[in-house]
Amino acid sequence: MHTCMDSRRHERCSDAVLHDFALVTTYLPILGLTLRAALLVSCMYWCMYTARFQFPGIIVLSASVVYLDSMVLRSQLDEAAGHLCLCALAVLTQQHARECSDLSTVAVLIIDLVWSTLISAEVIGSVSGVRVRMSLVLKTALACLLASAHVLFSCSAVGVFEMLVRAVLFYVLCSLVILCAPFAPPPDRTSCSALHLCAPVLFVHLYPTLASVLVIVGAHIRLIYTSVHRRKQEASPDTRDAPEARTGRPADYSELSAKLQAAKRAHGMPC
Repeated sequence: MHTCMDSRRHERCSDAVLHDFALVTTYLPILGLTLRAALLVSCMYWCMYTARFQFPGIIVLSASVVYLDSMVLRSQLDEAAGHLCLCALAVLTQQHARECSDLSTVAVLIIDLVWSTLISAEVIGSVSGVRVRMSLVLKTALACLLASAHVLFSCSAVGVFEMLVRAVLFYVLCSLVILCAPFAPPPDRTSCSALHLCAPVLFVHLYPTLASVLVIVGAHIRLIYTSVHRRKQEASPDTRDAPEARTGRPADYSELSAKLQAAKRAHGMPC
C-alpha cells in the first residue's frame, strides 16, 4: 500500500531494506516466526480438544501469549506480519461447526472468491505499479468486512493439520512480500501491505487459497526476475569508449598509484 496509518509508521514503511538472499541470517527470522506460529496453533488445539479448557480461558491464554510475543520480538518481519495476532484470531474464530444450508454455502463461496480476487488484483497492481488509488484504511476495512462475513456464514471447523499448513503458509508469504518490497515500483516500496495481502490464506476456502498463493508467488518471482535483469543491464553499459577499455587499466589508476606512493613515503617504506 502507498499510505500508512500515521507519519511515524509511514516513515518505517517507506524505508525498504534490501536483503541479501545469499545470507542464512536473512531467513532465520522467517524460520523463527513460522515455528512460533506452529507452536501456538498446536497449543491452542491441545487446550481446546485435549485439555478441554473453557473457551474464555483459551481466549485469555492465547491473547496473553500474543501480547508477550509482540513485546519481546519486534523485528520488521514480526511487525509487518502482525506478530501472532491474526494466526490466533483465525484459530479462535473457525472452531464452531454447525449444520449449513445451501444458501450459507453459496454465500461463503462468493465471499471467498471476492476476497481472493480483490487481493490477487492488489498483488498484481502492487508489483506492476498500476492499481486503484485507495487508502490503507479503506482497504483494511473492506478486508475486515469480508473476513467477518466469512466467519459469520461459515459452517465447518478447521482441523489442526489444515490450520498448521495455513499458518506456516501465511507467514512464508508475508516474508516473501516483505523481502521483495525493495524490488517493487517506488510508490509501493513498503512492507505494510504484507498482512493485508496474505490474510485470506488463513480463512478462505482451499481452492481460492491456492489461487491466491499462486498469484502472490508468481507475481513476486516475476518481480525479482525483472528487477535483477534490469539491474544487470544498468550495471553493464557499453565500455568500448571507456578509458579502461582502451588502455587496459582504470582511468584513475595513475591517481591511485600516486596516492599509494605518497603514503609509502610518509611511513618511510620503500616505493
